[in-house]
Amino acid sequence: MARRRKAAAATLPPPADDECRMHWRGQQSVALKDTTRELDVEGALRASKTTICLWKELNAYLNHPGMHGMLCRWTDDATHSLLKPVWRAICAKAGVALKWHAEEQYDELPNKARVYIRGLKTQDQTLRYAKFRGLTLSRVYVDQAEELPHDVYLELAARLSQKGFPHQITISPNAVEETHWIAREFPTDNRFLPQRKYISLSVHDNAHNLAPEVIPTLERLYPPSHPKHRTMVLGKRGLNVIGEPVYKGAFERKRHEGPAEFDATLRLLMALDFGKHHPCVVFKQISAFGQARFLAGILGQSLYLDAFMDLVLHYRALWFPGAIEIAECCDPAGATDTSHGTKGAVATLREKGVHPRSVPDSNSPIVRLAMIERMAGQMRKRAADGSEAFLVSNSDRWLRISADNVVVDRFLTDGFEAGYVWSPHTVSVNNKPVRVPKKDGWYEHGQNCAEYLEVNFGAPWKKPVEEEEPEPYRPVSPWG
Repeated sequence: MARRRKAAAATLPPPADDECRMHWRGQQSVALKDTTRELDVEGALRASKTTICLWKELNAYLNHPGMHGMLCRWTDDATHSLLKPVWRAICAKAGVALKWHAEEQYDELPNKARVYIRGLKTQDQTLRYAKFRGLTLSRVYVDQAEELPHDVYLELAARLSQKGFPHQITISPNAVEETHWIAREFPTDNRFLPQRKYISLSVHDNAHNLAPEVIPTLERLYPPSHPKHRTMVLGKRGLNVIGEPVYKGAFERKRHEGPAEFDATLRLLMALDFGKHHPCVVFKQISAFGQARFLAGILGQSLYLDAFMDLVLHYRALWFPGAIEIAECCDPAGATDTSHGTKGAVATLREKGVHPRSVPDSNSPIVRLAMIERMAGQMRKRAADGSEAFLVSNSDRWLRISADNVVVDRFLTDGFEAGYVWSPHTVSVNNKPVRVPKKDGWYEHGQNCAEYLEVNFGAPWKKPVEEEEPEPYRPVSPWG
């Protein structure tokens, strides 16, 4: 009995006193104990993802003598200089003696469990999987898995075949983009349970293990207005955005996001951005007091326009019954774009009873900049009734839809707050540099919809009159 109690105690993390001795709470404890075959422990900086996962691996090896597994990162250098030292320190704290077998690159535990420690990247692409092919494993842990190609992950997962042992592959990436393969394999709604599971950690989940100044420092470096606040601090998925937010100093989430109800007595405005991979629609109304209300939106993910529009019309009828009038606008490029089929995108819309208008130069840098300046001005004003002149609904009528999934995604608010950023490059208009937003393939679609709504249904747009070059001075001769 005493021996069993001693063995059980060896599987538990020791009391916290440094990075290798920590307390686990909430989602951290869930991740430590989870036995799902494929597990994604994903999240923010300083959320203790790596430490949790390494303790998880050690516990498994201690509980299963003779088990074979692997610890890895994408490159050999990162594996041996960053991951292996933390693993060795954790084993030392737990009092577990390791024997290193250099030729085969594995640590051997006293109970004959074997832990291979290798980087996965090979110099020869014809030997892409050579670092782990031929191994029969029960466990795999991949640190910083966002660096890992999808095909390599699939090959690794197929290595879980050691007979007589439980199987699990755990990855611990920083929060990834929604288009990353990890997001597809491990969706936030965990619809692939019981085979695959996603667990998200924010830095706040690890607050009890951090020095008091760590979180305030992170929040100072990445405040809510910073495009990386979502991923670096909150541990939520989003673009790894680099740049200055377009509406920095104008849009404030706590002021400009709130209840915004549909009014059937007002005209409903709808804007479409076709997007080759992410078609988008945004709905808006202008109140009797002049308040611009963004009511709802849908961002398609790898959908063709025809299927996307069927979904749009379904949700429009569901969300806005009895609208007195519906006015539609779209990306002017859709009149000739054939990327969604053999005919132009507008022709596809008309077949479905949608008849959008468009301003031909809506996508020009000068028009886009003017609409941005208009909306930034609205964000600083009040409507006639004293309410904010610019408001985005905080309802759940903001959806991201793919062929097999529908999730709430506040992409418009996220874009206004930090996701929509300036490009580092300017364009020349009439020999003058003009600032333009970055084409990120994600946040731009909702923002472009907002711009189309403004240019089509806002105050009339007048193209600036180009200044004529003055005639050069020519003295008049008295002789004619």
